[in-house]
Amino acid sequence: MRPPPSSRIRRGRVRRLPPAGGTVTRRLQALAVVLFLLCALGLSVSVVGDVRSGRVAWVTPEAPPTEVVALLAVAVSALAAGAVTVTVLRSTLSRSGVRSRGSALWALAAVGYLPALLLGPGWLAWSAVTACFVLELLPPRPAVALAATGLLLQVGLTRVAGEAWGASVFAGVSYLATSVLLFVVLRCVGTYRELELARAELAHAEVLAERVRVSRDLHDLLGRNLAAISLKVELARRHQRGGRGEALAGELDDVLGLSHAAAADLRALVAGYRVLTVRTELAAAVRLLTDAGVRCEVDADLDGEGAADGGLGAADDVVAWVLREAATNVVKHAGATWCTVSVHAGGAVDGNAGVVDLVVENDGVTATESGGGGAGLVGARERVRVLGGSVEVSVHQDVFRLTCRVPVHGVARAPRARTEEEGRS
Repeated sequence: MRPPPSSRIRRGRVRRLPPAGGTVTRRLQALAVVLFLLCALGLSVSVVGDVRSGRVAWVTPEAPPTEVVALLAVAVSALAAGAVTVTVLRSTLSRSGVRSRGSALWALAAVGYLPALLLGPGWLAWSAVTACFVLELLPPRPAVALAATGLLLQVGLTRVAGEAWGASVFAGVSYLATSVLLFVVLRCVGTYRELELARAELAHAEVLAERVRVSRDLHDLLGRNLAAISLKVELARRHQRGGRGEALAGELDDVLGLSHAAAADLRALVAGYRVLTVRTELAAAVRLLTDAGVRCEVDADLDGEGAADGGLGAADDVVAWVLREAATNVVKHAGATWCTVSVHAGGAVDGNAGVVDLVVENDGVTATESGGGGAGLVGARERVRVLGGSVEVSVHQDVFRLTCRVPVHGVARAPRARTEEEGRS
């Protein structure tokens, strides 16, 4: 039986991946290639002029075939120099870079110096291209040493070929200026490519960070409501088995209210204006723990010296998140019978304007909770770390203890923490 068309393997040409970098980088690379090809063309025209003027020793007007051979040699040398240079240039500007720097430099040296044996000292101008790649591909010290050696060869070989000192010095200055200029072009194109790649990586990192933030917020925001819904459904099943209709209806109403609250929290999270406060989360934690059959004791003082100037600021939201996560963990991960919550806004500590201290203790520690490395606690540490605070967990004699300290700093809430009324308006 033949497989359906959707399962057939399509055979064809493999699509090549686009080059690294954006549109501007590719255009700059194309311009660099054109610049080097223009250099090859200009050099070829110059050498052709030397051939026509009789500056090449073995070319004589009495033997026209020698001029044709010389022109063919110029054409072949120019094509070879252009091909080698463009290949090395594209490898240099690519993300992977040149695989074998030695082979690339030897090839450039061959097309820069060997044709000069046939075409005269005019072709030595191409050695400046070799020098620019030497500066680009090698470490600074050996690159400068080799480039200086090339400068001495340029002046020396031009002088040995019978040119005057003035022409030899001009050839050296031209070699130096051309090599430095082309090196600067390579550096500019490479630097822009690196900046463009860094910009793309930063954008990708921002996307990943936003995904982590959303996943953390979803975990912290919906975890308590889902735990409460599970608890209420379990209570409803008990009332159903016991034939207590009114209690069953009450629990189902609570489940419906919790589901609506979870949906509202999710909408607020998506809209970006979800706000938590320590006072509201403290009351919600007491209700959740009481419904779970956990005896809860609260010791709260949020009107201390640290909260006197403008409230708790951003610390209010962060501590509320930690309190929500702690209460959820007591219900989900601990067979607790009691839980104590202590939260205080204190005075200046270590130069801070004030601190908020939160301590949550409970019994019935399980192996999962004693590790202290769940996703919820990781998210709580990240939130607290932003404000320069700390979260510590410890287990002693079957008692789990979470300690959170957040400096107030007198700052306002985070930009995304707007009120629901502001979001609706």
